[in-house]
Amino acid sequence: MSEIRERMNVVDKDGAEVGIVDEVEGDRIKLEQGSDNQHHFIDKNLVAEVEGNTVKLSVEAKDVKRR
Repeated sequence: MSEIRERMNVVDKDGAEVGIVDEVEGDRIKLEQGSDNQHHFIDKNLVAEVEGNTVKLSVEAKDVKRR
């Protein structure tokens, strides 16, 4: 997943916005701070595809927040 870079949009499998990539740390994607002033992380193995400036996940947004 070397094509994932800062400022890319991250969406869930249904296209709902999850966040914006802050940086990639090893095998995790660090999202920019949300309204809770916390960084959230997504395992790269949840990425279904990268298309243009968008990282599409293989799960719903609600499932991402639990990880």
